[in-house]
Amino acid sequence: MNDVRILLVDDNQGFLILLEFLIKELGVEQLEKAHSFEEGLTHFQKKEFDIYILDIDLGTSANNGIHLAEKIREKDADAVIIFITSNYTEHYYEASRHVRPSSFMNKELSRLKITQAIDLAMFNLAHQESVYVKEEGSTSPPAHSASIVPPFITQKKVFFKIGDTYKAIALEDIAFFFSKDKLTYAKIGKRNYPTNVKLKVLETELSPTFLRIHKTYIVNRNHIEAINPKDSTVSIANEDLPIGYAYRKTFMEQLNLLK
Repeated sequence: MNDVRILLVDDNQGFLILLEFLIKELGVEQLEKAHSFEEGLTHFQKKEFDIYILDIDLGTSANNGIHLAEKIREKDADAVIIFITSNYTEHYYEASRHVRPSSFMNKELSRLKITQAIDLAMFNLAHQESVYVKEEGSTSPPAHSASIVPPFITQKKVFFKIGDTYKAIALEDIAFFFSKDKLTYAKIGKRNYPTNVKLKVLETELSPTFLRIHKTYIVNRNHIEAINPKDSTVSIANEDLPIGYAYRKTFMEQLNLLK
């Protein structure tokens, strides 16, 4: 962490000192502090940072942390932005979505919470870069990059944003993904975990373990209980999912069926 550059912006001097102490305990050496929107903007204009930790409420509604994040986004589309607030509400979430924050933290801080927020934010950035390479053949972000958000995908786990934290789910535990009402859901047991990552992105990232069977479903081949060609369905997690005509041939060819 000693090569990570972080800018902290908060108008509460005492909290800023505590936040600086906890972050430096992680081994971060390149850290700058600002006490206002104007001071934070000055730091940003003079130097580039890897992570921006911004208080949403900087004491003025005209120039708050969201407005500072907008200035940062104008110059750096891939900046890692973490919002902190003592009053996290749906209003703040909706008001800040357009700047694509990596995460939110409340002000009940701990070393573990900060470590998780920074680690996962940096992992999100690395994951986005890997998606750019796979989809475009270069590190240039595709036009739809703004929609690439959690879950974060590793070889064995997917991290879903649940409230202010990220919950790790083993890939082997996910029976299938399905899309509904402009969101994608992962089916784990009886629970559905939502994300705005498109089904097509997940299909690419999780192949060949997950196979497309329908325009709205990709399934974990290890969870398939039965295939009924006559009804064009797959039995999985006690549900019968439809096999779309356009995907049937490819799906069947990818399975090692005993005849």
